[in-house]
Amino acid sequence: MKAFNCLIGALLMSALSGMAQTKSMPMEKGKTLIWSDEFNYKGLPDSTKWDYEEGFVRNREKQFYTRARLKNCYVKRGKLVIKSLKEKYKDADYTSASINTLGKQHFDGNIRVEIRAKIPSGKGIWPALWMMGSNIKQVGWPKCVEFDIMEFVGHTPSTIHGTLHWADSGLKDPNGHKSSGANVKMDDVHKKYHVYGLERKGDSVKVFIDDKYYFSMSAPATAYKDSFTSPLYLLMNTAIGGEWGGDIDDSIFAQKFYVDYVRVYKLD
Repeated sequence: MKAFNCLIGALLMSALSGMAQTKSMPMEKGKTLIWSDEFNYKGLPDSTKWDYEEGFVRNREKQFYTRARLKNCYVKRGKLVIKSLKEKYKDADYTSASINTLGKQHFDGNIRVEIRAKIPSGKGIWPALWMMGSNIKQVGWPKCVEFDIMEFVGHTPSTIHGTLHWADSGLKDPNGHKSSGANVKMDDVHKKYHVYGLERKGDSVKVFIDDKYYFSMSAPATAYKDSFTSPLYLLMNTAIGGEWGGDIDDSIFAQKFYVDYVRVYKLD
């Protein structure tokens, strides 16, 4: 269940070779598993590991994130499923789910995160795998940093984005928001599972797909103090519409975001 076809790796190498920031680098061997969810159970996500965002949360998105609602988030046959629906629910026309480890588990120091997933598709859909600083309630965004491991927006087919966001004192913006990232063209992300991941060593962060790094950067000197090295928590969600999701094609629903496993390693 956790193995990959060599052909997929070859195709990825070909796709990545055209990107200026792409580097073929050996993966780190010294790692110890410190936290995971293999989803080898049924029902709602494990409440000792996952919490929920609820309601209309950000980015003028159109979905209502529901809490512990099996219609929108469940585990079945070894997979977590985030299901997005076109339906009337409270003040929304759409429902979906966003789960996270805030208050349950945070990740310190040098880490490697691996998430094997198959993502939804269609105009208006916006799935994401990402991390933020566990100090978000104390310092707010973007001082807490945001590391986007994987984002896909349906109006830009076959494109996976990896982006880092932080607060930068060198900007006139009162929030000091700055970001940098890259993207990869892939045609099979809705049909096949891929491993989306992030590594952090010191204040350096790398984003990868299927063991191929395609973006990396270190904390700039003007970044908010210690933000790139602070403890992180993990989020997984599917948004609908909003500032980046854009116009919505109602004919695409229902959409399912499948996650096979989540694994976090401590790097030596």
